[in-house]
Amino acid sequence: LASVAHGDSGATPGKKYFIRIVNNLDNKQLAFVCKSADDVISHSLPHRGDQFEFGFRLNFFGTTLYFCNLKYQNHHVVFDAWKLDKQLLRLCGGGVHCIWRAQEDGIYLFNTQWGNWLRKYVWDN
Repeated sequence: LASVAHGDSGATPGKKYFIRIVNNLDNKQLAFVCKSADDVISHSLPHRGDQFEFGFRLNFFGTTLYFCNLKYQNHHVVFDAWKLDKQLLRLCGGGVHCIWRAQEDGIYLFNTQWGNWLRKYVWDN
């Protein structure tokens, strides 16, 4: 069976990838729903430090996309948590493990290459 990588992203159909959502809010519950064309993952993280991780496999066509809607109190944000995007996949260590952290000032992505957090989104009111 031949391995097919999509473009120069290095993403391979059938390979397992992971998304992790981390609550780093001060004493606030974080709720989220992440969706793809095939799945809906919904969970609540009641305490700071709580986290939830799920895995999936890239479809043959390389069109797998997960977007997430995160909410706390009167704030929310919707963003693409995983997609076949060269920059995003590079930050996620080849896309294998995208780690997103919710804080009061926004949503951060862990840059596996440099070991730091990058603010990617701010909350909508």
